[in-house]
Parts: sequence; C-alpha cells; structure tokens
Amino acid sequence: MSPTRPKRAWWIVLLSAPACPTTEPKRESTTTCLVDLDQDGFYASGCADVAEEEVDCDDTEPGVHPGANESCDDRDQDCDGVDDQQDSVVDGLPYFVDADGDGYGDDGSVTTACSRREGLTISGGDCDDRDPTISPGATEQCDSIDQDCDGTAGDAAGGSAECAITTCLEAKEAGATEDGVRWLSLPSGTVAPVWCDMNTDGGGWTLAFLRNTVGTGSHGDFGAEDLPTGLDVAPDEASASAIAYQGWLDLNQLSYTTLRLSAHRNGQRTWLSHDIGREELRIAFGDDGYFLYGGASGYYWCGGDATYTDGGIGGVANPSGATSDCKGHGSLGSGWDFSEADVANSGLTLCGGDASAFLSASWAGDWISYGNAGGAQAIWVR
Repeated sequence: MSPTRPKRAWWIVLLSAPACPTTEPKRESTTTCLVDLDQDGFYASGCADVAEEEVDCDDTEPGVHPGANESCDDRDQDCDGVDDQQDSVVDGLPYFVDADGDGYGDDGSVTTACSRREGLTISGGDCDDRDPTISPGATEQCDSIDQDCDGTAGDAAGGSAECAITTCLEAKEAGATEDGVRWLSLPSGTVAPVWCDMNTDGGGWTLAFLRNTVGTGSHGDFGAEDLPTGLDVAPDEASASAIAYQGWLDLNQLSYTTLRLSAHRNGQRTWLSHDIGREELRIAFGDDGYFLYGGASGYYWCGGDATYTDGGIGGVANPSGATSDCKGHGSLGSGWDFSEADVANSGLTLCGGDASAFLSASWAGDWISYGNAGGAQAIWVR
C-alpha cells in the first residue's frame, strides 16, 4: 500500500486596483449634420442642429428648398408642405384673394395659382374684403355704408333714388355737409334729383325753382305742380351754362317753413333775399296776384300770367292800396317782380313768354334777354 500524500490547499487572492481619479469634465456628445448634397445652400432634413428655415425637403434637387419659386408641376418647391395648387406660382394665372367669400377680391391682393380654388376669384373691386355684404355686386342699403363699392356712401341721406328723402334739410340733419344733388321723394310721388345747399346760413336749403336765360318760354304757373327736371344743378353753374334750365317743385305741397330768392350772373351769386316765412305768403303758387305786399318780410312780390300782369286785366286778391296791374308796370308777363318797393322793376324781375322776355341777374340791375347765357334766378326753401 502506497503511502498517502498529504492534501494541499490552494488559495487564490484577487486584488482590485483602485480607480484612477480624473480632473477632466464629462463631455456631451454632439452631432454636426451640415449636408448639402445639391449645393443649393440648404441642408438635409433630419439634422438636429439645422434651423427650420435652412432645412431642405429634397437635398437632391437644387431647385427645391425654402424660398424657392413654385411652379405648376405638383411639387412642393418651397418646402412649406403645401403643393402648388395652393401657393403663389411663377407660371400660374392671376387671381384676387377673396377673404370674405363674396366673389370679389381686394384690388391689391393679386396672387397667382395653377387653377382657381376656394378663396380666389377673377373679380376685383371689393372695398372691404372683410365683410361679405360689401362688394361691387352688393345691393346698396339705406345707410351710411358704401355697400356696392361705387365710392358713394350716405344713401340714407338721398344718395340714390332707392333711398330718397323729402327735403335737403333731412340730409343736413342726417349729417351731410357738402353741397350737391340729393334724390327727393316729392309729395306727388315723383322721385327726382335736386340740388341741395348744405352750407349757406346753416344749410339744408332745397332748390325749389331755377330758371336761366338760355331757354325761352312761359313759367306763369310755376310752383303749382312738380316740374323737377333741371333742378339738379347749382344756380351759379346754370347762370354760366349754355344749357337751358327751367324747373320747379310743387311749393304748395312741399314741406318747408322758410323761403328765399336768389339771383346769379356768369357763375356767381349776385343777390340773396333774407328769410321769408311761409305763413307770410298771401296766395298759392300758380295763382295770379301779390305773393307778398310789405308786411313782416318787407318785400313786395307779385306774379302771374299775362292776363293778370298786362294792364291789370283779371287782377285778383289785390291788397288794399295796391295797383291792379301788379306794381304798376303792366308788362310783367309769366313771371314775377320781387323788390322792397311797391313800384315796378325795383328788385328782381323775371318775365318771358307772353310779354317782355328778360331776367334781372342782380338786385335792380343786370338785365339779360332770354336766349342768351349769363343769368339765373332761384327759389330756395327749408
């Protein structure tokens, strides 16, 4: 039997070396991604450190990048995520932007597109593209807004036949400040354009009679019914015009409290009466006789046709002390004599048709024969 060897014990000792200390700070890793394959100055998408406005949505095409011109080819050249059916394109057709969807666009909003789409229109002229009730195709309303974009507002103050008023004073009270034509709805049912004076002595004066010296003919029954043609011009202008003007309103039916007369010559007003209250008038317009005979106004005003003024034949309603032939001159004829005296031709004289044919274009002077330009007379009411 062999002798037994003694057992040996094996010990393995693992020694760990201590970690080496460091003084360097920990560094963050970064990725630089400035790839511009197509050399258009814009960089490939997906790079974290590339600004959005520098990102190229197709880095294989130099014509595709932010700010590129769009073309009608179904591609997004400018990298805004919108195809050329929506963008402004260099080879597209011109359209107006229609922001309010009323079929008209602002003239300053022209863009181009490959085809017409929602929000675009071929019609311009919209004066307020924020409001679909305002456009050249809109119906004008009776308010102070220019619905149809024709440059005229304030139709509620007689700016159109559809929004006619009854007198120029109504337009003044509605805020109108400029002299000019307003559409009036007359008591007879007629709607007509009539000149309004918005500035003389408070304004709101309606032109109720106008006659210039260009035409000829009678006006003996003026003011008894509407003859509104020829009232859509300022008397100053009518006095210098080669066009004949003669027209009047039915002063017996028209609403007013105060009346005035004026004279005009060669484009300027030469005389204007002071106010005459309606209650001072003695007879109705269209009748023969003395409209005024002194009294509160201080004026003497007679008028009528030839059967009244020539020689006193048929004189009616003469006031006490007055001559029977209308202030004693016997030849007025189809017109009037208006003055501050009870004798003939000492103020404004307007006559013609069946007697003398002339008009006094200023107070007690400047007589102009009919058929010649240069003079006009007018009646105003308020």
